[in-house]
Amino acid sequence: MEKLKKEIQSIVDVYKSRDLSKAELLCKKLILTNPKVAFLYNLMGLILADQKKIEQATEYYEEGLKIDPSFAMIYNNLGLLFFHQKSNGNVKEAEYYYKKSISLNNKIPEPHTNLGSLYNSQNKFQEAIHCYKKAILINPKFAYAHNNLANVYVSLGNFTEAKKHFNESIKL
Repeated sequence: MEKLKKEIQSIVDVYKSRDLSKAELLCKKLILTNPKVAFLYNLMGLILADQKKIEQATEYYEEGLKIDPSFAMIYNNLGLLFFHQKSNGNVKEAEYYYKKSISLNNKIPEPHTNLGSLYNSQNKFQEAIHCYKKAILINPKFAYAHNNLANVYVSLGNFTEAKKHFNESIKL
């Protein structure tokens, strides 16, 4: 198990260095030797999505869900794929996946923040504020939620709250 953790961390480091083709190759090799580790399918989905290989990313996410149907972050990441495709049908899919992720684990700030961004893109500002505040409640140091909340407050003309959250985001 410790060896697997080190190998996964090595792939994550390569991924963070933005050598995506190398990260993809390493992750594929690790999946071959560890085909029942859902986390690897999620990681592969992220690597492929960053390379704009959307169909392949979706396939890996779906494989990961076959192994662990309660893996909340995979649903969040599927939501991101649909949200970034930006058509009306895809927005509904994205909303479904974010809510599914939250229903499985409501202690992860990312799906709350992503759902807030979806609502913000639809000018549903109160819903967006609620989602961002929920993410901040879960993790007060989640800079993205503070930044996104500040942007909503700017849209609403509430510059006092916007400044407060922009400053917190910068500080973090």
